[in-house]
Amino acid sequence: MAEIGNKAAAALKNGGAKAKNGAAKLYAIAKDPAVQARIKGLADDGKKIYTAVTSPEAKRAYRQAAEIIKKTRKK
Repeated sequence: MAEIGNKAAAALKNGGAKAKNGAAKLYAIAKDPAVQARIKGLADDGKKIYTAVTSPEAKRAYRQAAEIIKKTRKK
C-alpha cells in the first residue's frame, strides 16, 4: 500500500515540476515584444471584424439574404 502512495506522490511532484516549466515558457513567450505586437494586431483585426459584422449594414444584408433564401425554398 505504501508503494502506491509513493508512486502517487512522485507523480504529483513530477507533474508540478512540468507545470512550473510550462508556465515559465508561456511567461517568456508572453513577455516577448514581437509576440505582444502580433497579438495586439490580431485583437485590432478582431475588433474591426466584430464592428463590421454587427453594423446596421451587415444586419440589413443578412435580412435580405434570409429573405431570398426563404423565397427560393418556397418555390
